[in-house]
Amino acid sequence: MTGTLAIVGLGPGGPEHRTAAAERAVRSAEVVVGYAPYVDACADLLHEGQSVLRGRIGEEAERAAEAVELARTGARVVLVSSGDAGVHGMAARTLARAAGLPAAERPAVEVVPGVTAALAAAARLGAPLSDDWATLSLSDLHVEWAVVERRLTALASAGIALALYNPRSRTRTAPFDRALAVLRAHRGAGTPVAVASDVSRPGESVVTTTLGALDPASVGMSSIVLVAGETAAWAGPWLVAERGAAAEAAP
Repeated sequence: MTGTLAIVGLGPGGPEHRTAAAERAVRSAEVVVGYAPYVDACADLLHEGQSVLRGRIGEEAERAAEAVELARTGARVVLVSSGDAGVHGMAARTLARAAGLPAAERPAVEVVPGVTAALAAAARLGAPLSDDWATLSLSDLHVEWAVVERRLTALASAGIALALYNPRSRTRTAPFDRALAVLRAHRGAGTPVAVASDVSRPGESVVTTTLGALDPASVGMSSIVLVAGETAAWAGPWLVAERGAAAEAAP
């Protein structure tokens, strides 16, 4: 008999942003699989009798295959991901792996949603995503930069708020520099921008600036960059997007 596989989003970091469904899935699993820091983030939910498999960065395909195989052979498996597993997380590759099995061998798979980083960062600022918005990963590890740039250009010219994932690392700096050039070509220098790092984790930092003044060195792999849309403005200490504001201002 096949087992079950829950692909769980743990939220942005702190336990206060984990859902009850995520906690229930982790506690009830026989096997917990995940990138080691994500497993550590839910260590308070683990207990004796569970098998815990901690992986390394870059082993995402192997983790997906291992989780599916363990569930295929009868175990109750949970595969943990940060944020929401379906937003630049483990859900897509894992579901694709499970779909490749014969129907009779395919475990029951559930995706358990979580609070993604864009929502956690936006909540710290106020309501910058109350109007239309989009997420975009700036990583070019699996997608050619030309594709990333094409998508970014279309979104930048659309005037909607943007949440930029995987923006920059110590060694991968060129994509963010090029992304900034694209954004500055389509948005005003005074556009509000926030660099939110490690939201709801120890060392949390949320720095507000403008598109013209944004220092790339302030951005790292634990950061998400929020670029305000055309309907956003500061309302006291809060950045607020009001749907319809741009239409009212248009001639």
